[in-house]
Amino acid sequence: MLNKTQDEITAKWKSFDTEHPLVSIKCLAYNHKKYIAQTLEGFLIQETDFPFEVIVNDDASPDNTADVIREYEKKYPLIIKPLYQAENLYSKQDGSLDKVVDSHLKGKYVAMCEGDDFWTAPNKLQMQADFLENHDDYFAIGHSVRIVDDNGNTMTPDNPIWRKWFNTYAYMED
Repeated sequence: MLNKTQDEITAKWKSFDTEHPLVSIKCLAYNHKKYIAQTLEGFLIQETDFPFEVIVNDDASPDNTADVIREYEKKYPLIIKPLYQAENLYSKQDGSLDKVVDSHLKGKYVAMCEGDDFWTAPNKLQMQADFLENHDDYFAIGHSVRIVDDNGNTMTPDNPIWRKWFNTYAYMED
C-alpha cells in the first residue's frame, strides 16, 4: 500500500471543500482484485492544489475486490468514497450502473479510469484541470495510453489483443 498519508496528499490543496471537489474520479470495478490497488494508488499519487474525490464502485465482485477497496477507504476517507453493490448492475444493461455512480459525483470535472487500468503521471489531474479551467471552449481532454498485458509487457500493434482493443476503442482522424 502507498506510503503517503492522506495529510500528505491533501497538503497542497488550496481548499478543503471536499463537498465540492474540482475533480471526481469515476472508477468502475468488477473482479479487479488483482489490479484495484494499483488503480487506487495511481489516483493517490496525484499532486494537485485542489480537492479531488475517488468514487470507486465495486459492482458485486465475487473475487473480494471490495476488501481491497475497504483498506484504502480506511486510510484515505476524505478521498476514497466507495460504493458497494449487492447485485451486479452492469449486467442489467439498463443504465442503472451509471445512474447510481454518477449520482455520487460532486466534481466540476470527471476523470474516468476503470478498475483494471492505472495512471502513472502524478501531475495528470493538475495538468488537465488547469487546461480546462483556462480554456472555456473545451469540455473534454484525452491522453495517450500504453496497453500492457498481465505480465507488464507493453503490447504492440502486431499483437492480436492490441489490434482487437484498438479496433474496438480507438478513433483516428485522417
